[in-house]
Amino acid sequence: MSLSASINALQKKLWRAKLYKDVADMNYFAQSGLMGSGENNIVQTLDDLKKSQGDTITVPFTAKLSGDGVVGDAELKGNEESINPYSDSVSIDQIRNAVMLKGEYDEQRNVYDMFADAKDKLSIWGQELYERQIMMKMAGVSELALTDINGSIYSANATFSNTAAAVLNAEEAAGTGARYICADASGLDDIAATDILTVAIIRQAKMKAKLANPKIKPLRIKGKDHYVMFVHPHQALDLKGTDAYNNAVKDAWWRGSDNPIFSGALAVIDGVILIEHEYVPSLDGDGASIVFSTGNTTYCPDGVRAFRSCLVGQQAVLVANTNKSWGMVEEDEDYQNKRGVATGMIGGIQKLTFNAKDYGVVTVDTSATAYTAVV
Repeated sequence: MSLSASINALQKKLWRAKLYKDVADMNYFAQSGLMGSGENNIVQTLDDLKKSQGDTITVPFTAKLSGDGVVGDAELKGNEESINPYSDSVSIDQIRNAVMLKGEYDEQRNVYDMFADAKDKLSIWGQELYERQIMMKMAGVSELALTDINGSIYSANATFSNTAAAVLNAEEAAGTGARYICADASGLDDIAATDILTVAIIRQAKMKAKLANPKIKPLRIKGKDHYVMFVHPHQALDLKGTDAYNNAVKDAWWRGSDNPIFSGALAVIDGVILIEHEYVPSLDGDGASIVFSTGNTTYCPDGVRAFRSCLVGQQAVLVANTNKSWGMVEEDEDYQNKRGVATGMIGGIQKLTFNAKDYGVVTVDTSATAYTAVV
């Protein structure tokens, strides 16, 4: 009897294709319809470096005309208005991870496929890296030793490929700014456990987005304008069950929509799609040295954790893809007794900033009443 066998080289190609799809297409932003190549996306993907080699993509922007013009027969010649051009750039870098198994004998003794499990774990690592990077870039995180609510460091790679522009120090201290809100009007260094996320703050963030100069462009969904706001589960818990929240969402039209943005949403309030995500950055304050961004001097008080949610519009974050964005390499060692597998990306992720202003983000700092009770 003749038996057909698979080809090892073909198996590797299939795994590489699967890994790329899992990481690039199955991450939260892609699955939720928030990521794509067009401008009407929160996370815009740029494929320029797939076509030609390089280490940077430059994105141009020109400001709107702001002059008053001339009236009647007043002379226009010599009173022309100049267009102010700006640009931002996305640089690329490489990040990798790998698993090396102990050996064939150890694999034989285990009841599960250790090599397949290693590939799956690397795929999950890539997806989580992608999501965490996008969230940190949005929030302007550049401090490398921030811990999550479980005490684990989450920001060790905050400056991978690019360092996101920080929220202006003066705005954090003042408690407000052109594209910043703190739940305590006196600023981040005075935030208390009772300074929580409210419907009023969400509406205020939307107002800032609409009135910002340049305006933060909303997403156009089914003919209507929407912003998206990412909130931490602890912030969401403060919203749920309040009268203001219930009144705001009880007649929301989005229920039953087949749009993936709405299907994964917590609620829609005044045209703001609320999305609960555990990677929203947070800061465990000690009142002395822990900050969201290197160089800032506005600290969170002792015993309080600040959660930095972000209201975003179009092109808040750019992802620069290359032909090596995600891949997989298998390696045999010790006379093919040990098997290893590695993955990684060569690419870039950056928050879009023009003229020292975030192009697509309003940052919102609040505390959460449930934090000290739960943790």
